Amino acid sequence: MEPNAIAVLCGDLNMLRCFAGSDTDTVTVCTSASNVTLRSRHCRRRALITDPLRDSDQTLADLLQLARDLPDKPVLFYGDDATLRLVSRHRDELAPHFRFLLPPAETVEDMVDKARFAGLAERLNLPVPRTLLSSQVETPEQALNYLELPCVLKPNSHIGWFHSKLILEEGGTPQKALRADNLEEFRRLFTKMKSHGVDFVMQEYIEGGDDCIYSFHAYFSRDHQPLGYYVGKKIRTYPKGSGLSTYVELAHDPQIVQVGLEVLRKLDFVGVVKIDFKKDPRRGKLSLLEINPRFNLWNYLGAVCGVNLPMLAYRDIVGLPCEPQITWRSGVRWLSFMDDLRAFVRGYHHDGDLTWTQYLASLHAHKVHDVFSWSDPLPWAVAVGQASKNYAKRFLPGQRSHTPMMRKGVAK
Repeated sequence: MEPNAIAVLCGDLNMLRCFAGSDTDTVTVCTSASNVTLRSRHCRRRALITDPLRDSDQTLADLLQLARDLPDKPVLFYGDDATLRLVSRHRDELAPHFRFLLPPAETVEDMVDKARFAGLAERLNLPVPRTLLSSQVETPEQALNYLELPCVLKPNSHIGWFHSKLILEEGGTPQKALRADNLEEFRRLFTKMKSHGVDFVMQEYIEGGDDCIYSFHAYFSRDHQPLGYYVGKKIRTYPKGSGLSTYVELAHDPQIVQVGLEVLRKLDFVGVVKIDFKKDPRRGKLSLLEINPRFNLWNYLGAVCGVNLPMLAYRDIVGLPCEPQITWRSGVRWLSFMDDLRAFVRGYHHDGDLTWTQYLASLHAHKVHDVFSWSDPLPWAVAVGQASKNYAKRFLPGQRSHTPMMRKGVAK
């Protein structure tokens, strides 16, 4: 057993704060010196690496050099799809220098790529919405011979998607999927994605708002046993209906736990995971939307509520005893305030879903924040300064931006 192994955290504040107060030595790894995570008082050591979206080969070289500079074989954590894919594809090169636990490479590829995931879901009979690949049809009319409207269109991979030309043309907001409610919209989006050379999937839309989206979070040991899990529930996203989480909470839902465990056992899963479901508000039927085998923003809220998946992963990987954590408290929420305010003004309030009174009342809860913390205030102060500069740029020609203010580079 090596209780002093260093944890290398390729993530954000939500990952770093899971290790706050522990004896675990950490190295916070970012792709930009301006990342507010580096200003945290919990950031004991820091390192910069190349963004894998820009040069994945150099990112790999940077990680290998970092491992050589550390005194022991560290434990590697990854918080976005690009880093996950890099670690998985280069696991043989990284394994002599880092410790980590991932599903087989083929399984990771099946989860990161939406087209491959559709095939995996069919093979294992997973409860996904009716799905069609762009490669299977030539025209939108052919697609609608199989699918019913409304539909969502999603790229095969979200890596680089939020900064793509197509998303900029669609308003610049971080939309995970583009929704078509009628034939005209479907034709337009189908044609546009084809013209941009984007490989994509089409799925029938499951009715219900963002508060019908649940997630199952778990960590499975090397011998495929669940050491910890909990259920999450979205409250709001930006943009409304298809965006990044801005306000979330934990929930107790035995159906989500049962189906989540069944899915992971079918996959013979190991490592950390988040499974997104949508529950039909009329029938209560669950539809599986996606599976992400990486760490994410929910892990901080989970740790606050009694299930610390990153620490469980650390202890399991270095061979320390792990007491299973499968009970959690609710009543605590996670908030990304500026993005949530933007979601309210541009979406929920604009569409008549929430009044100002209802919105403010919804914020009256015990909360943890994406960036703000009374015990760790410097990242928030730096983020406010950065946001102020971004707002100033909006008044200059050609500088307007709709990207979320507080989050830098980590997929949620």
